[in-house]
Amino acid sequence: MTIDPRAADRFRRLPRSEWRTELEALVVREFRTALLMTGDETVPLDENYFDLGLTSLRATEIKQRLEAGLGVTIDTSVLFGSPTVDRLLDHLLTQPLDGAPAHGPAAPAAPAAPDLRKSLVDDLLSDLYQA
Repeated sequence: MTIDPRAADRFRRLPRSEWRTELEALVVREFRTALLMTGDETVPLDENYFDLGLTSLRATEIKQRLEAGLGVTIDTSVLFGSPTVDRLLDHLLTQPLDGAPAHGPAAPAAPAAPDLRKSLVDDLLSDLYQA
């Protein structure tokens, strides 16, 4: 599933008060697809999505689609450090989706794409060998 490339433009036209509702619909749709859920199944916002069956590969794919579709950077630690849809939404709401400065704490700069992949692989391998 690909996020509509006009998603960021839609957010720019919305009042900021409506962003959470729109973001939630978009993010839940991504997670529902990745978790192979039907349209009538509910994605719990406050449960660990890895406990729901999401794999780290699928989480990374969701991250990449959200970044591309919304024009934001999602720090990997947000995705893996506190893995709930609700916390991801909170993070996304700190991003400058409207082209204005971010509201709330600034997100750390993400490494370049190859560095990000290497960092992610290193983290996953480290976790695997520590288990």
